[in-house]
Formats: sequence, structure tokens, C-alpha cells
Amino acid sequence: MFAYGGDNGTVQGFEHLLKSYDVTDELDEIASADPPAYLRRCFAEALSAPRLTERRFQQVVACALVVDAVVHERDYPGLEPELIADWRTHYGLVFAQFKPAAIAALKRGQAADSPLADSEAIAELGVLLQHLATD
Repeated sequence: MFAYGGDNGTVQGFEHLLKSYDVTDELDEIASADPPAYLRRCFAEALSAPRLTERRFQQVVACALVVDAVVHERDYPGLEPELIADWRTHYGLVFAQFKPAAIAALKRGQAADSPLADSEAIAELGVLLQHLATD
């Protein structure tokens, strides 16, 4: 559902942040579940975990990208537009409620125990945080 950027399955603009994480599988997981419940759980688990692994943080990033795409009508290259449009129609207001949790979970990537070591990934995280913070 996400097109492959290069050969690693990442979303264009967030290649370093997502690295080799398979966002296609994550989007399929969200779609096959109750999307609001899945996203709520994604952010809640990230906030309650004592430490986030790189893979777990990448999952949070993928979930946050979905929230941003739906709430702010942002079209990320490679993101399946039909699915996002459907979620905008059905879940836009619900997903907007997840912005504070998504931001808080993403800020764990800026903490001292962050799983991020790549300066380019950290810069991409800043961009995503800015996107989510807009009204």
C-alpha cells in the first residue's frame, strides 16, 4: 500500500527515519483492524514502554504518518491515496484526537535514550513533529 522508495519500502521524505521498516505491512495491519483502536494502542504502548527499540519507534513513525496524512490532508508520495481518502471521510475527527499522543510518542525519539542515532533521521523526525503540530 506504500510504494517502495528505492528498494526499502519507506515513505519518500522519511527514508532515514523508517530505514528498512516495511510500512506496507503496518498499513495493512491498521486497515485490517479497527483503525482508531489500532492507532490509539500504538501510541499508548509507545508512551508506556520503559524503552523503545528502533523497530518499535519505526512503527510509531508509520502510525504518526497515517494520522498526519488523514488529519492534515497531506499526501505522502507512495501512500495509498484511496485508503487515506476513505479514512479521512470516516475517521478524520477521531484521528485528530490522536495528535497529542502521536507527538508525545514521537518526542521519545529526541530523548537521551532514543533509538535514533542517525542525524538525518533526527532531522526527519523534526519535520514530522512540525507537520503534526499544525492545526
